[in-house]
Amino acid sequence: MTFKTLTLDDRSVFREQELRRPLVTSDANFSNMFIWQGFYHFSWTRFHDCLCVISNPENGTPFALPPLGQGDQLAAAEFLAEQMTEPKLSRVPEDLAKIIAEAHPDWTIQDDIDNFDYVYSAEKLINLSGRRMHQKKNHYNNFIQNNHFELLEVTEGLHDQLAEVEAKWLVSKTEKIGADSHLQMEKEAVHLLLENFRTLEVCGLAIKINDRIEAFTLGESLNEETALIHVEKGNPEIRGIYVALCSFFCKNNFSDKIYINREQDLGLPGLRKSKESLKPAYMAKKFNVFPK
Repeated sequence: MTFKTLTLDDRSVFREQELRRPLVTSDANFSNMFIWQGFYHFSWTRFHDCLCVISNPENGTPFALPPLGQGDQLAAAEFLAEQMTEPKLSRVPEDLAKIIAEAHPDWTIQDDIDNFDYVYSAEKLINLSGRRMHQKKNHYNNFIQNNHFELLEVTEGLHDQLAEVEAKWLVSKTEKIGADSHLQMEKEAVHLLLENFRTLEVCGLAIKINDRIEAFTLGESLNEETALIHVEKGNPEIRGIYVALCSFFCKNNFSDKIYINREQDLGLPGLRKSKESLKPAYMAKKFNVFPK
């Protein structure tokens, strides 16, 4: 069976399957796969009414994503295992991991903690309510009280200004942790998302202070209950700008959702601390599966 390289033209095929069986985690979301294609080199095919995706990452070991769609996901997972010399399914959600474990008790299944998704209460992010959010509420109030700002919907006309925000963020990050190939790939991913956000049906919000955009975010609907945040970039020297950006975006664009998925921390200590500080409602667990 032939695998084809993932391209933007494939979005309608993947979107159809996402609507038939909504995603519960972020990795197999088409926008995510498309913008990270330069690093992960995804290819896909159909099997048993499922979409089967394999990644051949740069300087990494090939792995399969969990099958997408309403078909027989167990059969599709077995098919994917047969396609790889060293079979591995990665980012497998908990429900599918349980099905695989029952069918194949001899397969090894391990927690993939660095890729657990942080899922938050939309209401909590919008209102920053409760004792546990007190510190974040203080940062938010400080931002509101000390900045004359304007909220802007992300449009094509803002692309260059948003790219400038991303570039400044990258410089500040590089100064802290040094040159990092993953940061460069993230820059390319953000640019692809900005260039194609209409086609990908992504929405966004920017914060403008004193005639300069200082922060922006991009996201989309993951399923009926949950929104997915792809990008949050801002000037780290402005106190409270990130928590304000998140709160405004969720209120303006996702007030009809119950949950907000802000993706994984990749095992990065700083990112983990930041995501934990917003007090997730739960973690969407994922697993690595190693077939015999």
